[in-house]
Formats: sequence, C-alpha cells, structure tokens
Amino acid sequence: MKHKPVLEKYIVARIVAALKKVPGVVVRKRHGTVMGMAGDPDLYGSYRGRHFEIEVKRPCDSRSQLTTLQAQRGHEWSVEGQAIYGVARSVEEAFAILGISYAAQKPESYWLCGGCRDYTWRGHEPPARCPRCGHRHFEERLQEVASA
Repeated sequence: MKHKPVLEKYIVARIVAALKKVPGVVVRKRHGTVMGMAGDPDLYGSYRGRHFEIEVKRPCDSRSQLTTLQAQRGHEWSVEGQAIYGVARSVEEAFAILGISYAAQKPESYWLCGGCRDYTWRGHEPPARCPRCGHRHFEERLQEVASA
C-alpha cells in the first residue's frame, strides 16, 4: 500500500503551534480569500521586530513545488520588502528560516495514537498512520523525567 503525503494544512498547523510557543514570535496563517493576494506565503508574522513570510510545502512530495507566482512573491518579500522569507516543509525548517534553534525549544517528547491509545512513536513528527489500528491522529506527550 502506498502512503499518501501529509497534507499541507497539517504541517502549517504544527508550525504555527510550535512558533506560538517561542517568546518574541507573532505568527498568523494567511487564508486565501477574494481580498487576498494570490501567491502570497501561507504564514506571516514578526520575530524580534522583524517581519517574516513562510511558504509551507509538503515534505517528501516531488509535486509540492513553488509555483512561478509564489517564487515571484517570495522575491518581492525578501528583496524588495526586506522581510525574512523561506520555504518550510517541517517545523525544523521554519525555525531555521527564523534563525531559531529548534532543539533548544523542544523538550523530549513522544506521540501517542489517538485511536488505540496503545502505540507510541518517538520523533519530531508523528507517523502518517498507526501501524496497529490505522488511526491518523496522534497526541504529542512530553517525556516524564525520572526524579533522582
């Protein structure tokens, strides 16, 4: 069975949730509306007083590439607007775009399957599906530190 790529909206949600935990970061999701500008990046905000724009793409999917219009908008933001700009396919890449150490921000954690609640996974991102029950929702849990 072939695995489906993770949807972009899930990556956006993870990035927004992680960035909101960082002091000095204000982040917003740009929703495509009639009033919006086509091709503008998915996320915008500021970090330590500097404006940023981040375009989010799916990881491990060769079809998930910048369009010509998105590349043009990125150039406008970074060169002409002097904003921090980059393309992120993960939380780690979004942190790198802003020059934030991801390891320093994230305590050791694991993922618990929201379906069977029996399967756990260690890593920065949850698996696409639980191998035991096939469920797609995982809850992030902090690893309990044993006291001496």
